[in-house]
Amino acid sequence: MIRRSQAAPAAALLSFALWLSVPGPVLADDSLGPGAVLKESRQVQEQPVLTEEESRRIRERTQREQLRRDTPEYRAYKEQAALTLPVLTFDVSRFLLPDNAGMLVVVEGTGGSSCDVYVYEKEGHGWQQRLAASGRLGKNGMNRHRTTGDKTTPIGVFRLNTPFGQLPPMEGFPLDYIQVDSSYTWTDDTNRLVKDPGLPGEHVGTSGYLDYYDYVLDMGFNPEAIPDQGSALFLHCEADSWMSSSGCVSVPREQMEEIMKFYGTWGEGRCFIALAPEGEFDSVYNTYGTNHGLSPED
Repeated sequence: MIRRSQAAPAAALLSFALWLSVPGPVLADDSLGPGAVLKESRQVQEQPVLTEEESRRIRERTQREQLRRDTPEYRAYKEQAALTLPVLTFDVSRFLLPDNAGMLVVVEGTGGSSCDVYVYEKEGHGWQQRLAASGRLGKNGMNRHRTTGDKTTPIGVFRLNTPFGQLPPMEGFPLDYIQVDSSYTWTDDTNRLVKDPGLPGEHVGTSGYLDYYDYVLDMGFNPEAIPDQGSALFLHCEADSWMSSSGCVSVPREQMEEIMKFYGTWGEGRCFIALAPEGEFDSVYNTYGTNHGLSPED
């Protein structure tokens, strides 16, 4: 639950539609991120040919999501959200990031597997908040010493990469977005997405990942694929009644759509994510790029 306080009139507050219309440069660094190895193939890759069953599931999910957004309860929630602003416990201006950084996602653990998620865009020499949402963390909370299988979300500052999902891209999504099917694997050995269904790892385009892998960004943890530290740690959609993860961060699908569009505005190499429990961001403000892309050392 996002901690909120009564704020100024709604007309002076954040408008998701307005912020989504703000233009921004598209600039990529071909040498950055685990997703870079797929960059050339993604540019020429055809979208996967869906089976009739896969197409039916996509239609049903899209219809279900539209029905949810049309309910009086959802409209009331949006109206209430427009009248409030979050009370922040971190200082976004203190994160030390590369000069070309354009987007920053801040994930603040609020106890257990709960978190608040904020999205910022660079504007001039400062950061402007564009989005705030409640999210979910790993089943066992956050950890700066996570290991494979411990079901914790890593603490630290990392670079987002490799946009993909089971659903087709929407307008404004990254040009290198990959619509995955059953032929794709996020491998354990390389911590990367490859088109090979025979490798060990997460088969991200299969039915076991319906809903919450509709849209996905890799969080950039462990880019060197150091053994026993974990792989496939993503920022992705929430699924119905899904209360925690094995270490990923999830947000409602509508917010994940917006995050994917912000990523599409700025491009690979310019989008980052910072994760820490409430009150502990002092320990990560200046840690981007340290400790081989794992959580910062104590």
